[in-house]
Amino acid sequence: MSNLVSLYISAGSDLQSVRRLIQREQVTSTNVQDRWTRQEVGSALRNLLHYLNNFKEVPPNGLILFASSSGVESIELLVPCRVNMYKCGSEFYRGPLDAMQDEAAGEKYGLIVIDNVEATIAWWRGNTIVPLWHEFGQAMPKTHMGGMSQRRYQRQHDEAVKHWQRKVSAMANEIFIPMGVRKVLVAGPGFRKNSMVDDGKLDYRIEVIGIQDCGYADEIAGPREALARWRKKDEKA
Repeated sequence: MSNLVSLYISAGSDLQSVRRLIQREQVTSTNVQDRWTRQEVGSALRNLLHYLNNFKEVPPNGLILFASSSGVESIELLVPCRVNMYKCGSEFYRGPLDAMQDEAAGEKYGLIVIDNVEATIAWWRGNTIVPLWHEFGQAMPKTHMGGMSQRRYQRQHDEAVKHWQRKVSAMANEIFIPMGVRKVLVAGPGFRKNSMVDDGKLDYRIEVIGIQDCGYADEIAGPREALARWRKKDEKA
């Protein structure tokens, strides 16, 4: 049943315009055919109007109100609400609220862990690390064959790992840019991490804040070890 009302009021909104919106929704709700839903929504809207009477103007960060027939829950906002939205549904609409709470928690950083055959992309903030992508590459192992065969296999190997590191760079761009992640730590065993950074295929908006050695490139041990080592080195600096 669509009987729960979610109201997002952006910072700087005109409170009288918000009240008029609720009054219009009250009129519209009288057309709901289901008697129980009509009564529940009507009660929720009356509760909203009654709650808004406590304000002379919209608070500096705006308001998020979840209303039902039993009352109104007001959400404390640590960052400004930037949307105006009214929704009536079977659940309270938390999408914008979840995004705001994520914003209030602080900046997210990116992490790329790469070697010749494996890579992980994750974001981290504080002690939280969230893997977002993990894959194995198709680079051929080096060969000890002699003559032209060795040179041919070496060339194929070099081409394969270059393609691999560029694939990882492209995936990092695809993941981090829409997320708003701009600062990234690059890590991994060996020199592949350095080669990837030097290749310049990461988006120009991404700042590499460090290059860190670690023993693994998997999605669990790799990011944890890389971040722990980088922080320990940073503490000594």
